[in-house]
Amino acid sequence: MLQSTLSPYIKINGVHPDLVLVLVIGWTILRGLGEGFGWALIGGLSLDLLSGGPFGLFTLAMLAAEYITSLFHGRLFGSSIILPLSLTFPLSILFNGLALLILNLLGRPVIWNEALSFILVPVALFNTAAMLIVFPLLYLLNRWLNPQPLSF
Repeated sequence: MLQSTLSPYIKINGVHPDLVLVLVIGWTILRGLGEGFGWALIGGLSLDLLSGGPFGLFTLAMLAAEYITSLFHGRLFGSSIILPLSLTFPLSILFNGLALLILNLLGRPVIWNEALSFILVPVALFNTAAMLIVFPLLYLLNRWLNPQPLSF
């Protein structure tokens, strides 16, 4: 609901970030497939309920992006911002591209060249910039929820 509410206020050239996707990518990197799946499902269903598109469109695209993100959980740079920044751009392209592909398969016309130039790439750049703000906050939340014991 936050994404739908804030979208009119954080647009640049008619493009707004996919805050739910950015949150799911960041949380999955920090916490793994199990928790990321739950948030991807909740976030995707919420987007489906609030959108005018076919039901399940955003849920399917969100789960696909979350699954790919989960493959990188616990890898090198797992708690630094390098990994989420490097994954956000391609996963944004995947998420929005998959949504457009499904719409196209359902009979809605998509002009792919314009979609790539005016939607997919600008949104992916915006999402990557949003990750610079969102991931440190998620990291702090994760540390607060799971404090690490001091070792002597």
